[in-house]
Amino acid sequence: MTATRRSTPNVSVVVPVRNGAPKIARCLQALLDQTLQPCEVIVVDGHSTDSTVEVAGRFPVAVTYEDYRTVGGARQIGVEHAQGDYVAFTDADCIPREDWLENLVREFDEGIVGVGGGIRNIGKGLWEESIALALDTFLGSANSVQDRVLKEKKFVKSISGCNSIYRKKDLVTIGGFDVRLSVNEDTELNRRLQQLGTLVYTPDAIVHHHQERALGEFARRMHFFGYGRGANRLWDLQVVPPVAAIGVFLTALIAPQAFFALLLIYGGLIGGYTMLLLTRARKPEYLISIPIVFILGHVSYAFGFWKGTLETISGTVTR
Repeated sequence: MTATRRSTPNVSVVVPVRNGAPKIARCLQALLDQTLQPCEVIVVDGHSTDSTVEVAGRFPVAVTYEDYRTVGGARQIGVEHAQGDYVAFTDADCIPREDWLENLVREFDEGIVGVGGGIRNIGKGLWEESIALALDTFLGSANSVQDRVLKEKKFVKSISGCNSIYRKKDLVTIGGFDVRLSVNEDTELNRRLQQLGTLVYTPDAIVHHHQERALGEFARRMHFFGYGRGANRLWDLQVVPPVAAIGVFLTALIAPQAFFALLLIYGGLIGGYTMLLLTRARKPEYLISIPIVFILGHVSYAFGFWKGTLETISGTVTR
């Protein structure tokens, strides 16, 4: 922590949460230890049934509530209560590095409407480590900055809801978050924001994401993300794999030899990425665990995407 802190610009930080008692204290302490002090920290609680509100009350933060029962609703309540010129967002299971806010804010310039940073998954255990390694690759996350730490600053199509900052006036101009959305609310917001300007990713603004998710929960999360992208019709590079999967399986009916060739190519990609990741973390057990994570993530995401897409077409989607 530096000895001198800047009081400007005025940044409100919004933390949506529901039943986050085991983790929120670490998040709030990290926010209060920022080299650029926020003018306020707003915890938006979704009527937790654990001691989340009690834990948050031990810190000098504002606690308010949302009744939408969605992440989009929680983020929008935070925007409506924010007093700062800028509004930053993170989640209760995230631990922002102490220079997080400072490094986000400094990227604003003319034409920049939002800035996001890198997300480094943390956690102990074979599956948590394997999930973190797999997601921090193009094969695991495509062009998304979610769950990744990219090396270079770049213009992007979307930034993550747990590591982002915007001018409040811009959020108000576009109508804020869609309160109906429980997933991909950040992607949908970012798409509308680009009518006003450009989004930037910076590798210098890091949050540590302590998800504590085992393999089954990882599969459910990937299914949820895929479902949200299909249900909300968010078409970009990340919909290519589930769309291509249909073509691959149709090939099995039309040209079995071509189908097996495609499977070999897919297996080769997974093997190549696995060997690359082994150069970072030399654990022989990763030879089995990382391919399982890749395959399970892709299959879960694809099934979720097509479920969301078909429900949208049939008019039965539940947001």
